[in-house]
Amino acid sequence: MRPLASQLRLAVAAVVTLGAGALGGAVFAALGLPAAWISGALVVSIALAVAGVRIAVPEWVRFLAFIVLGTSMGTALTPDTFARAATWPVSMACLGASVLATMAGGALFLTRVAGWSRETAFWASAPGAFGTVVAMAADTNADLRKVAFAQALRLFLLVVALPNVLGTAGLTAGGLPLPPHVSTVPEVAVLFGVCVLTGLGAAWLKVPGGLILGALAGSAGLHATGLSNAVLPPFLVVPAFVVLGASVGVRFLGTTLGTIRAYFLASLGAFLVAVSISTLFALLAAWLTGDDLGKLVTAFAPGALEAMTALGFALGYDPAFMSAHHLFRFAGLSVALPVAARLLFAAAEEVKEVAKHRSPQEGEHTK
Repeated sequence: MRPLASQLRLAVAAVVTLGAGALGGAVFAALGLPAAWISGALVVSIALAVAGVRIAVPEWVRFLAFIVLGTSMGTALTPDTFARAATWPVSMACLGASVLATMAGGALFLTRVAGWSRETAFWASAPGAFGTVVAMAADTNADLRKVAFAQALRLFLLVVALPNVLGTAGLTAGGLPLPPHVSTVPEVAVLFGVCVLTGLGAAWLKVPGGLILGALAGSAGLHATGLSNAVLPPFLVVPAFVVLGASVGVRFLGTTLGTIRAYFLASLGAFLVAVSISTLFALLAAWLTGDDLGKLVTAFAPGALEAMTALGFALGYDPAFMSAHHLFRFAGLSVALPVAARLLFAAAEEVKEVAKHRSPQEGEHTK
């Protein structure tokens, strides 16, 4: 059991974090900014983290928020959504090529321009899968602080800047759609109960982003089969967006102004390279499929699965398309990264060891 004092400190930190996040989201919403509740909560929580304020989002709060988000996304799916899925293999092929080019471009920038080591640059350039990347990098010679900062900064910039850039370019889909009708409490309770079970099931099966995607699948199944037409009211969805933004902000705990000064320019440069490359491939996919460019730019954005899927939903894009593409990228990275790291770095170390052992022997032969 956690001591009472520790539980009270966690509760106070959570109240401060979510209260401040809600205030930040409200300000951003009042300013008319896209994805206001997510980005506003994120900016405020990061400011608190850098200022040294203890912030926290309890796991049970995260759990409820992710189930709410997944459930709400599933209610937006229609039979027409699945009819458009015929073009997804083309855009996914472009996405796969985008991931490879993004990593290569980012790593090249960080090694040649910023002077980071090859291993550090490799892991820092992985587009998304924050937790998985940091966990894998921890077992290597990479500088974990640089990797974590570059990954966290990229996610922050995507969540805050991408909606505004798309909005300025006129590429957003108009924001979160309003529920078509008001559902009764029993209808919402049944829908939410089913989505809790499917979310827990997906998490138990170790599906990446299982809580959100499992709840989305459960909600989509009920709505596609006509078993439910319930929708979640905004007073449940908006707090879930706040929790998501604050959860991303918590990743900046321990970040100091000194760390920001030391790593910011290199990480920003790598971010700009990555976004430029992913946008080029989104343009290619839009040309090949005739699909919406803003949706493809968001789907190709190199950020965390849960955050980017929810961000696309907040911007009014097709949640099935978003989740499928970000899951495809996440799954590909989870499989390919350890293999690529082994081929690139472990093999190089073995060559060095062989060369080291050969050198003395070659010296003896030349005497």
